[in-house]
Amino acid sequence: MQPVAQLAQIWLTVFGTEPGPDDNLADIGMESVKLVELILHVQKELGVDLPLETFLGPTTLREVAAEIAAQEGTRT
Repeated sequence: MQPVAQLAQIWLTVFGTEPGPDDNLADIGMESVKLVELILHVQKELGVDLPLETFLGPTTLREVAAEIAAQEGTRT
């Protein structure tokens, strides 16, 4: 599964909605407590530690997937 699709599935599990790859996540209902839950799901399911700052400001699933790819590139 592609990183964007994986993130969309995790987002759906946590928030109950499935954003498109270029939707501004702040516009579709990020709550701080749920955001922490999302980060924990990403850590568990994708093995990546994302800082909270990744989701602050206008950001999309595509941008988060790029951050994950960048982190994976530094681990190899």
